[in-house]
Amino acid sequence: MSPTEDVLSVAMSMLVDASGQSDQHAKQAKTALKRQITELDNQQDAMVERLVKTSNPKAIAALETKIAKLDEDKLCLSDKIAQNTKPKASMGQIFELLRELLSSPRNIYNNGPLAVKKTILKTAFKAPLAYDRQNGFRTPQVPVIFEFL
Repeated sequence: MSPTEDVLSVAMSMLVDASGQSDQHAKQAKTALKRQITELDNQQDAMVERLVKTSNPKAIAALETKIAKLDEDKLCLSDKIAQNTKPKASMGQIFELLRELLSSPRNIYNNGPLAVKKTILKTAFKAPLAYDRQNGFRTPQVPVIFEFL
């Protein structure tokens, strides 16, 4: 299951490019959320101005309800912005570990603790290994990443 060094370097460069695109999309999404919060602020200001000018009790109640709804929407958007989940390790460390895993899963399996061995097996095979009493282990089903490599 170990790929050649050339194939591995091409795959890693593709992963680096994909990671950069993902970061760019996350920044664009964050900018869009901030823009939506600004729009909600403007709408809320307009509603407050109407509320001040209105003397009808039903209209006042409706405007107060809309203002409260806008406040909730702003709070939800602020929470989405605050949920900036950053990995515990740097991208360089993650890519180095991934490169090591893809280049030699057997070495990691042989040297790792039981939890790592289970993770390697789950990563390297789609399904549990099939065993036939007469012929031994059957051909394993490998994930797409290993088929690609």
